[in-house]
Amino acid sequence: MISGYLYYISNVFSIFSTKKFQGWGRKKTGQFALWCHKKFGGKLTLFEDGFIRSIGLGVNRSPSFSRIVDDIGIYYDATTPSKLENILKTYDFSTDKKLIRSAKKAIELIIEHHISKYNKAPDVNDDFFKDDLKSKVLIVAQTAGDASLEYGRCNEFSTRQMINDALQDNPDSSVYLKINPDVLIGK
Repeated sequence: MISGYLYYISNVFSIFSTKKFQGWGRKKTGQFALWCHKKFGGKLTLFEDGFIRSIGLGVNRSPSFSRIVDDIGIYYDATTPSKLENILKTYDFSTDKKLIRSAKKAIELIIEHHISKYNKAPDVNDDFFKDDLKSKVLIVAQTAGDASLEYGRCNEFSTRQMINDALQDNPDSSVYLKINPDVLIGK
């Protein structure tokens, strides 16, 4: 509790000195940093877990392997631009052959080593699907109340509604649900 207040105090002091405002995504610290940045100018830096987060779960305080650092917004917030969005809109990837080669190599390594956001769940055995000749639909569920649902403008529907829609729209398919691992342990 006290560390949260110390974070705010640190940001307040920075208003009068360096004007460097930092916070976590769209949590209170990120909202406060954004407010300070708009009110006083200066440098904004927002942080978020990276796309490859950890071996264990964040809810269990597993150390993060990657971090998103953005000086504009945060990638999951559909209400405002982010650095990632600006790069994807403006960068000419077709002229950067080295970057494309590097990205392809990264994809190969991710697939080869079965890397995922948390790297926690066991791989699904190929035999699991062998007798299922139907097409497959995967629903990837997010933690209820997650900021990405609210700011991604996805909080108007529930996981139950997604399942019902998937079953209705794909009556001849097998529908699978991937539950966020934080939810599986009680978050």
